[in-house]
Amino acid sequence: MAQAGATTPFKTLEAENGTLGGGATLRALAEGPLPSASSPELEASGRRFVQLDATNESVSWVNTTGITANRMVIRASIPDAPGGGGITATLNLYVNGSMRQAIPLSSRQSWVYGTGTWDNNSPSNGAPQVFYDDLRVVIAGEPIAPGSTLMLRKDAANTAAFYHIDLIDLENAPAPRTQPANTLSITSYGAVADDTGDDSDAIQNCINAAQSQGKGVWIPAGRFLTSRVIYASGITISGAGMWYTTLYRNVPVPNSGFDHWWELKNCTLRDVYIDTPATGRNRTLGASGGLNLSGANGWLIERVWIQHTDAAMWASGSHGTVRDSRVLNSWADGINLNSGPGTDKAGYDLTAQNNYVRATGDDGFAINADVLWPQMDTVKLLNNTSICAIGANTLRVAGGRNVTVQNNYVADPAQEFGMVVGVFHQGGTLESALVQGNTIVRGGGFRPYGGVKAAVLIGHENTPITATFANNTIIDSLGDGVAIGRYNVNLTFNNNTVTHPAAAGIWVLPSTTGSGRFESNTVSNLNGGQAAFRNDSSTFTATLTGNSWQSAAPGVVFYQDIYYGAGASQALPVGNYTLAQLAALGVPNDWASSVRIPAGRTLIMYADDNFSGASWTRTADTPDFSTLSPSANDKMSSCRVQ
Repeated sequence: MAQAGATTPFKTLEAENGTLGGGATLRALAEGPLPSASSPELEASGRRFVQLDATNESVSWVNTTGITANRMVIRASIPDAPGGGGITATLNLYVNGSMRQAIPLSSRQSWVYGTGTWDNNSPSNGAPQVFYDDLRVVIAGEPIAPGSTLMLRKDAANTAAFYHIDLIDLENAPAPRTQPANTLSITSYGAVADDTGDDSDAIQNCINAAQSQGKGVWIPAGRFLTSRVIYASGITISGAGMWYTTLYRNVPVPNSGFDHWWELKNCTLRDVYIDTPATGRNRTLGASGGLNLSGANGWLIERVWIQHTDAAMWASGSHGTVRDSRVLNSWADGINLNSGPGTDKAGYDLTAQNNYVRATGDDGFAINADVLWPQMDTVKLLNNTSICAIGANTLRVAGGRNVTVQNNYVADPAQEFGMVVGVFHQGGTLESALVQGNTIVRGGGFRPYGGVKAAVLIGHENTPITATFANNTIIDSLGDGVAIGRYNVNLTFNNNTVTHPAAAGIWVLPSTTGSGRFESNTVSNLNGGQAAFRNDSSTFTATLTGNSWQSAAPGVVFYQDIYYGAGASQALPVGNYTLAQLAALGVPNDWASSVRIPAGRTLIMYADDNFSGASWTRTADTPDFSTLSPSANDKMSSCRVQ
């Protein structure tokens, strides 16, 4: 399989991998149970960040990216104002020991309070969330060459009480693009770059003229302001590049409730940056959608960067592709491929490929089939990266037919799952999906969904799903590696690797119906007392072949619950096992409730240690110890395998 994740023009340097100076401290998410609310550690990439909270504290890196960097993005958190609303403060950048520039940071678009939908900026509303923001930086002076040392340092002039540094992105922005042939420039219709005037009318008039003349629209370098919905159909809109052409939504905050997204039907949009002043998810706080995309004749979004909108890209229609784009700090979904009423919103042949998404307020990527409309078909998520989703999941598949989710990299959701393969609430059925070659790292957050905390959830409460989940890698889950359930799951689960989950490797939830074929999967580095595979449902048929937890030389395996549910022990070969020896193999005292016995083996269980007390002899699988006479349920303290 190809490498998972997007190929980007920037490289990321994590703060925890830098060199700390002056007393700077590394803060990391504590081992053990997750907190009941969000935290700066939980929302950080890698669940770690560097804290600068005193003069002369610093974090530095050697530029090992191979990039001659003239641009940088800093993901950082500084304090909120005491009454909310944010503050601004600078942080100093040094290159090779020399002061280069003071970088202005802000917390005006972070720090929301209470539970739910990011709609309150008042500290009195409850616990804080959304600690970080991403700042785009044009590096002053010479670019930072490979091998150079760059440092962020809190000096006396840097007045924030603390600076939490999560990461930096280094990039070499190419020269701005030039105006394509057969296009009309928005400046010819009255738009003025880098002033304070509203350019909405000029942009809309240019679009209207281009539509009537069969031409494209050119948006040159500069910052252009809009304040209402912009409409376009059947044209190409081009900018000078993500670092040069800025479309800024100049709306007041608080907002009286008007919208300001771009409504694009059968259009191409490329090489622009879109930003807003929104401080939360609802309209009053300035939020509105980024791009609403539709059309039966095809559309294309490429090299578009969006920050601080509601859902950044809400995309339906047919033959549509979004590629090579970025979404940072959206207040809702990053890129949502969906369906709606009519042929222009059909949800057919839609693709998101090679996009990078970070810190979304809802799902990072989503396929969202609505049960009210015809089934979505031929929908693909390919080679994307989604990290640090603040709300919901880093990637969600919710219904559809002929769905492909391949070679994506997802990590560090704060609230829910790294990946969901199922249905959204009462949405459309997931008829067929191929989920393969993806990497899911540190999946699982502080808010269990339906009581389940896992890196991956496959299934839905009351709608059937059919999926193949193959060749995926799940690493360091904050709960179970993969949870499966609960209604009519038809699953093929092959060649997956689950490494060091906090709980079970693979867990079939109680009362799950359906069946699954599990072949050639590997679960390793389990915590003590955790099972590689748990099937807690008597109504889910699991066919197991060649998995790591199935011993090549079969042994006796005890289970904590009846019908081989909950935790499983290691496989016990022929031998005699005292209470202490059983405990070391995952069978605590008075714990076992069922057992699987390979053909040809005899098991003698004893109620007391050292092969004494009441005994039970078994020569075949026994699903319920309470049916034995006398009951052996939770009674065994030693045993012999012969």
